[in-house]
Amino acid sequence: MSQDIILKREIKTESWLIQGEIALADSRPEINCVLQFLQDYPNASSAECSEHLFGDKIGRRVVADRLLNICRLYGLAESNRDQYRLTESGLIALEKDQILVPEDGCWSLCVCHEPLLPHPLLTIEAHTEPSAASIGLGKNRNELNERAKRLVEVPQLVKDVRGLKVEPIGGGSEVRVDKIELKGERISPQGKPYYIEWNVTDGNVDVKRGKDLIFSRRVEPISRQQVMKVLLHSEGLLEQWDEQTEILSVVFENTTESERINMKRSVSVKGPSVHKLGSFDAMKLHNISISALTEMDARKWAEWRLEKNINMYATNSKYQIWREKALEPFRDWNFTLPDRAELANQFWIEEDQQNQHTWHVIAAHDWNL
Repeated sequence: MSQDIILKREIKTESWLIQGEIALADSRPEINCVLQFLQDYPNASSAECSEHLFGDKIGRRVVADRLLNICRLYGLAESNRDQYRLTESGLIALEKDQILVPEDGCWSLCVCHEPLLPHPLLTIEAHTEPSAASIGLGKNRNELNERAKRLVEVPQLVKDVRGLKVEPIGGGSEVRVDKIELKGERISPQGKPYYIEWNVTDGNVDVKRGKDLIFSRRVEPISRQQVMKVLLHSEGLLEQWDEQTEILSVVFENTTESERINMKRSVSVKGPSVHKLGSFDAMKLHNISISALTEMDARKWAEWRLEKNINMYATNSKYQIWREKALEPFRDWNFTLPDRAELANQFWIEEDQQNQHTWHVIAAHDWNL
């Protein structure tokens, strides 16, 4: 079983309707032709561009001027005395075959404050208002008046997306947020919630919506030993933890039958928390090795394991094997278990506690098996 430690939590989001200018990535073949020309012929004039693209140096120059001006307005090209060349943004756009086209309008965006993610923008899309004809002119006017009253200053979390040039965490092509008005309308979240799963030891962060994986990124892994110390400390168990052997010392009476046999336990961590990254959902550390806290616990545990192993007549050879098996996890403690004769005598004295296990020992000893 994997020894990876995974922390999970729901991503807290805010959804807003805002006015602003957002540049959306789109395929624009006519712009790409100009960018390709400028890459092949840097510092070219509009006349040269017209001749290259249209085979007409004079008659189609107006069209070339317009296309070059669009490239300049989009930040894809720059000019000096009618000589044009690609900018770094233009080169990237050409390589990606996508142009960021600014659009002014109403936008629905979902943002989050999640320190494990590279930026706060989850989703953004154009918002289309219903027409007056579809809902009635009077109702439409009333609704707009009510919404105007709900406009409030957007929080810093929304303001922080200004200037971003990223692919939204929730999917979609690259966007650039050029401008956001200071007031917007808080709206209810749409669809299923987002969850983050952080594989701390492997150094992987996944964002899921329902069962769908929508985003993944690599981060710096943290050693299992370091994470275990933090989690066990939060449960008050750090003093019982041996970092070298990765064994948790426990009280015998507080163990289950399965734990006594397998020497393993699942440790519940009610509120795992990581410095600067916040709290996560309750989780379990599975298959943690356990052993006795004190010598008394070790002795009781070994005696219990020995009795549990006695499931047939305890011949001398079988008893030696069972005793060694019962003692094996507690070799660091300075005690031993009684031999068969001593145990048979002990069981005989404790007559009121006799059962099939004790009979298998007493009978085998009496019959010298």
